[in-house]
Amino acid sequence: MTTILRLSAAASLLLLLAGCATTPASRIQQNQELFDSLPVADQARIRGGKIDLGYTPDMVRIAFGEPQRRLVRRSSLGDAEIWLYLGVDRRFDRQRADIDGLSVSGPGGSRSITGSAWVNVAQEREFIRARVEFLNGAVAAIEEPAAPGKKP
Repeated sequence: MTTILRLSAAASLLLLLAGCATTPASRIQQNQELFDSLPVADQARIRGGKIDLGYTPDMVRIAFGEPQRRLVRRSSLGDAEIWLYLGVDRRFDRQRADIDGLSVSGPGGSRSITGSAWVNVAQEREFIRARVEFLNGAVAAIEEPAAPGKKP
């Protein structure tokens, strides 16, 4: 019975997580009327998860989804809304850890262990995948990492 409950909980969690991750195709389906009203070239770009200058916030939302962060920049040109799309770089580093006085219990009683051990430590680094700047309700600037070896 416990195994069934665990499997059921794991399946529910997977469905919940799958619902959080959206794709351009699922966002297009949710905004089909707007998408159908766009020029064919813009439809192709959005379908590929790309955006261009002049796009509206709704068009960017269909292509990229909801931004992870929003900022406002005030300048002499007016207020600009900035949407940040973030990614996470995950890796594991192997590090040596000193063990001083670790108590281990077993059939022969308990004893204390000292020494060192190698452990895997998770490292996460957040980075900006895309920065989209809106001015007067349209994309005025797009910043994305340059492709390796490609000059701007």
